[in-house]
Amino acid sequence: MFEQLGLIGCGLMGSSFALALKRAGLVRRVVGYSKSPSTTERARQMGVIDVEAPSALLAVSGADIVLLAIPVSATEATFKAIRHFVGPTTLVMDVGSTKQDVVDAARRVLRDQVGSFIPCHPITGKEVSGVEHADVNLYAGKQVILTPIERTLSSQLQKATDMWTALGCKVLRMSPQAHDAAYAAVSHLPHLIAFAMINGITSQAQGHDYMALAGPGFRDFTRIAASDPKVWRDILMANREELLAQSRIFQRSLQSLEQLISSGNREALELQIGQARKTRANWRISSHQAPK
Repeated sequence: MFEQLGLIGCGLMGSSFALALKRAGLVRRVVGYSKSPSTTERARQMGVIDVEAPSALLAVSGADIVLLAIPVSATEATFKAIRHFVGPTTLVMDVGSTKQDVVDAARRVLRDQVGSFIPCHPITGKEVSGVEHADVNLYAGKQVILTPIERTLSSQLQKATDMWTALGCKVLRMSPQAHDAAYAAVSHLPHLIAFAMINGITSQAQGHDYMALAGPGFRDFTRIAASDPKVWRDILMANREELLAQSRIFQRSLQSLEQLISSGNREALELQIGQARKTRANWRISSHQAPK
């Protein structure tokens, strides 16, 4: 399908994408660039990329598909670095967890070529980062959200859709605004809560002793607190308005439960817990029926 992938960012997401594209026979050659030369070299040694590029611009030179697998805060600077090699036939994608900020950066920098950019959010990842954790199966069976805008070229949107589908992904489309509102609720807020939970416990004199006693429920609930700090700093800041709105909703829900406990209203407390249980159970069933 593609002659050359220009990979900007040879970490977990970018490297896994390159491996998956290669295994599926969708690309002939991968040229990669990372800010750290040692990362790029390691990616070449692992067979993730075929050629190391000394700059983002040279990674894009000659590429008919480009993937930005970088922190969302670096998106605008990266667009500025590569824009001279982005043409109407160049498919440019990202894998960022926020979309409106990325789209705004593309409008400002790519201008007439913004139609070649397809904002993407694969719903996958790990708590670990780095090329050494690259996983050829990372995207298999996962959802990928595409957030095209009014200037998106239909031909590029179709190419992106076909490419992700060929990797075994379920492709959905929504607006950047709808995306950021939804993922503030189901991804960004849970991370915020997990970070706060860990910090709240360890701020207590006996906090580390409490954690030593924790079991599987605590492990599962706080798993995402092990995520990369810089990546999540950028995500939380980029989507701050939607995130803070969801945080206020959560606080009201938590306060409602606290009031029931404080007042000793056992029946109402059980009802609220039962409602949450039913919702979670129904979501689990529908998720199991969805493509993996």
